[in-house]
Amino acid sequence: MPLQFLILNFGVTLKDLENKQGQANFPHSSLRICETGDGTISLVNTDLKESFHNYAGAKKEAIEKFIQPSEIHLYEKQRTICVLDICVGMGYNSACLMDVILDTQLFLNWWGIEQDKVPLKIALSNNTFRSTWTNKTLCLLEMLKQKSQWKSTFGIGKILWGDARQKINDIPKALTFDLIFHDAFSPQKCPELWTEEFLQNLSKKLSHGGKLITYSRAAAIRASLRRSGLTLKSLLTTSSSKNHWSNGTVAIKNYQLPSQLPKAFFCTSLSEMEEEHLKTVAAVPYRDPRGTSSSNEIIKRRNEEQKKSNLLSTNSWKKRWVGTKS
Repeated sequence: MPLQFLILNFGVTLKDLENKQGQANFPHSSLRICETGDGTISLVNTDLKESFHNYAGAKKEAIEKFIQPSEIHLYEKQRTICVLDICVGMGYNSACLMDVILDTQLFLNWWGIEQDKVPLKIALSNNTFRSTWTNKTLCLLEMLKQKSQWKSTFGIGKILWGDARQKINDIPKALTFDLIFHDAFSPQKCPELWTEEFLQNLSKKLSHGGKLITYSRAAAIRASLRRSGLTLKSLLTTSSSKNHWSNGTVAIKNYQLPSQLPKAFFCTSLSEMEEEHLKTVAAVPYRDPRGTSSSNEIIKRRNEEQKKSNLLSTNSWKKRWVGTKS
């Protein structure tokens, strides 16, 4: 989530922007509306110095990094798909999913976890955002904002507001998910949601063959997911991410090699370079044993562990793969 946006009136407050558009005001000083490459809007958190989406486009990113790897078309008709969206934010990932599900004969059991209600409120007050979606999808997002749940002919949904480390325990224990979208701020900015313990908890919530999908390709995250018993796949790059070696990670529970590859596929096995990345100090995990540590505490704990590590240095790995896209 690099800060690579054309930011609209960055020196102007969000309140000023909303007043100009004749829309509701949201006093949230750390958030700024920005325009992305596909014409959709996103937000920048100026405290974290990080954007919600990449410069190529908010909706484009949701489709390429979360919806396409979900491969909804492979699910049998009439079945229920259970989906968990970690860090709902403005709602792009799930809104794209809803738009897809509406055109199928599938039933959706959707759960979301989000700490901050403001991004969704800002999104739904913005005309550009509203024009991005079908009326049915907008209606579902409005119900989430107003009642924290929705119900439709094609499914049901509920959002839990608060710290995901605790709120995940409010999901029924018997419920497992076919898809988990993990779209928190980057590990260095929000390590609380990328710790070994939290990722293990998410892994336990996957159904047989379930996928955890994230934009992160960080060695620490991938190593934790592998130790959780998941099979790792690397998300293939696209035209908007051609300068990267991976578009993210798909981690699969009880993975079985398909008898034949589908016509369209979006991920592949980790390359030799990526496998070696998991043997460097970059793969030292973020740790939060009690699920209550602050960002600084988690970062400090990891830095101390890295100093004591005998793993290959990340610089040595980079030198070995000099010329490789990064």
